[in-house]
Amino acid sequence: MKKLFLIVMSVVALSAFVSCDDKPVSADKLPSKAKTFLNTYFPGIDILSVIRDEDGDYDVDLVDGTDVDFRSNGNWKKVDCHGRLMPTGFFPASIVTYVAANCPGQHIEEIELENSRYKVGLSDMNGWETDVDLLFDKNGNFVGLDD
Repeated sequence: MKKLFLIVMSVVALSAFVSCDDKPVSADKLPSKAKTFLNTYFPGIDILSVIRDEDGDYDVDLVDGTDVDFRSNGNWKKVDCHGRLMPTGFFPASIVTYVAANCPGQHIEEIELENSRYKVGLSDMNGWETDVDLLFDKNGNFVGLDD
């Protein structure tokens, strides 16, 4: 009886943390833009899971630990490589240039496109994330820090 109670309580507790409107979907349900993005910037890395949220946006987890969030139309909105080196080419090259020139020993490990600006998270070469995010305008010009 005690085991049954613990199992029931565990299920109830877990359900409190998962939105009822977030649903796992198969990778083939991703918009074509999202599939093209993944094939271009993360070639050969399998998809672990895809969750579609209540807004129709997608959260994609790759087997290497990378998280990629897409809007419902398939445009990327956030990429988090969790300490690993970020692929480039899908955001302004001036951001990469700025980080290389002004943040020695750091590399981009997370980027988010929000309100026509980029928020960039950095890691050191050992994969340790920094506590400060860099902000860039839509053209990739540095505008400040977000700490």
